[in-house]
Parts: sequence; structure tokens; C-alpha cells
Amino acid sequence: MFGGSRRFVTGLDVGAESVKAVRLQHAGGSVKLVGIALAEIDYPTANRSETDEGANGARMDAIKSALKTSGTDISASCQVVTAVGGPSISVKHVSFPKMPNPSLAESIGWEAKKHVPFGASEFVLDFQMLARETGGEENEMHVLLAAVEQRHIENHVGLVCEAGVEPYTVDIVPLALMNELDAQGLIDDGAVASVEIGVSTLSVSIHRAGGLLLVRSVRMPATTGAGGAAGSNRERESEEARGQWEAFALKEVQRSLAFYNSETGRRGIDKIYLSGGRALAKGVAERFTDSLRVPTEVLNPLKNLAATEIDIESLKHQGPRFALAMSLARRR
Repeated sequence: MFGGSRRFVTGLDVGAESVKAVRLQHAGGSVKLVGIALAEIDYPTANRSETDEGANGARMDAIKSALKTSGTDISASCQVVTAVGGPSISVKHVSFPKMPNPSLAESIGWEAKKHVPFGASEFVLDFQMLARETGGEENEMHVLLAAVEQRHIENHVGLVCEAGVEPYTVDIVPLALMNELDAQGLIDDGAVASVEIGVSTLSVSIHRAGGLLLVRSVRMPATTGAGGAAGSNRERESEEARGQWEAFALKEVQRSLAFYNSETGRRGIDKIYLSGGRALAKGVAERFTDSLRVPTEVLNPLKNLAATEIDIESLKHQGPRFALAMSLARRR
């Protein structure tokens, strides 16, 4: 949301446990996979804060490894698209009286602080005009307002730059995932939810053709039990730990659906698509379907994708982990 596009684009997803890089070649209306990589982050200590030098060093090493393995030239001139997520982002629908675009831009600058929950923190702001709802007020303008805390985006961009590349575009995780849903033709006249379940963040967005209806991003709680949810540790995650994060994710998605219903006056959605490392947990889609009474499917961005000299079949079982990186690489 904060940038643009090139013939070769690398999507870079810097997660809590691993870094994913996907390189696509854009030609006409099609894309071809020319590079893909996943690098686990080898933290030297339990401290993973953004201010810890050891943790950031481990992240930089993983970023460099993922970019190199994906065939991305590590230089200031390469086209890398990345994204930020978590509680430090805010995306809201805001209505304004109808006015010329120059006046709207000025008004949004003044009005944003009423809608952005960051207190006195500095933030980076962007906005997009939305189509007017059928039956909506003709004298109103509807705007999608997106904001990211300045320190959060500076920390993320600074880390990627220290790894040797300057991001061409910085997107927002829930908005970026729309690219993959749209590319697979999964957004139609109904409403669908994209739910990314990561180790540290849960992102929920609800879409329909022509518009984004709701965005939420919350921090995932720490879980007990051996192992994590990403990388090779995922297989060793205890049933107790899995039950904890699943219960939290189900509760937060249910809250998102209830909020969507109350805010839009609509009732329910048609389908949920899961992505992220934890979407690989056995039976998670079935449990979402049973608990939320909404058909749920795991999103696999590697299916039906043309590639050159890459064995996609060996990677397809890891597909949900690459959903964000693939969505970012689809940027034109």
C-alpha cells in the first residue's frame, strides 16, 4: 500500500520464526515462479525483541539466506516488496462529506488522529477511495484509512536495509493477502475471510468483489508445551499448545465476524481461507468449519503456478507458509 511494481518482483515475508522469499516474473497478465526460499531464524538467545542486537542479527542472516536462495540479487536496486503487521497497524473505513480530492487529502491528515489508536505515537498514513454502497448516502465519501506506527515501519525497513536491500514497497499484511485471493479467483459477489495464523500475529480480513470490509490484527498469546508452530518444531508442538492457540484464533475470528455483522448490517460470510505456518496444523480447517459454521479451506498459493527449473511438487505441502510472500510478489 505504501509503493509500486517491476518485471521481476520478490515478496519478502519476515516472520517471527522464519523468512520466506518468493520471486515472480511478471509477463503480460501472467506470473511465473522463478525463485522460492524459506530460512529459519536461528535466535542465539530467548530475547527476540526488535532492540536486541543478537535477535536482529539472526533475522538479517535469515533474510540474506532467503533472498540469495530465491535468486534475488542482494543490492539496493533489486525490487523487493515486504509487509508489516500486528497491533501496530490500523485499517478503518471512514466517511467524509463529499469534497474535491485535494480537500479530502488535507482533511484526512487532520481527521486521522480521531480514528488511529496510537495515542501520541507518530504514524505513516495512506488512504484509498471506496465505492459507495448501494443505497448509501450520495453526499458521503467512503475511504479506507491505513496507518502504521512510525517506529514499527522504521524498525522493519531498517532491518531489511541492513540485510542489503531497500524495499521497493512496504504493504500491510491483511491488505497484501487480498492479492492471492484475487489471483486465484476466490473473491466474488459474496464475502470471504482471509485468516493468517502466524506464531506472533493473527490477521483477519473480510473481502468481497470491489472492496475490503474489515481488517483486524492481534498478537497471538504465548503457548505452553514443547516446540513452536513454525519450521521443524511444528511437528513437536504439544496438543496443549495447539489447543491454546486454536482456541484463541477461533475466538478472535468469531469476534471479527460478529463485528462485521454489526458494522455492515450483513449476516455472515461465505468462506474462510487460512494461511500462515499454523494453517498446516492437521485438521485445523475442519475445526474452523465445525466451530464457526463457515466452510473453511487452507490457502495454497503454489497450486496451479507455472515454474521454471523449480520442483513445486516438493514444496506444495508447505504452501500456506508462502501465502504472504506470494501475495507480495504479485505486486506489479
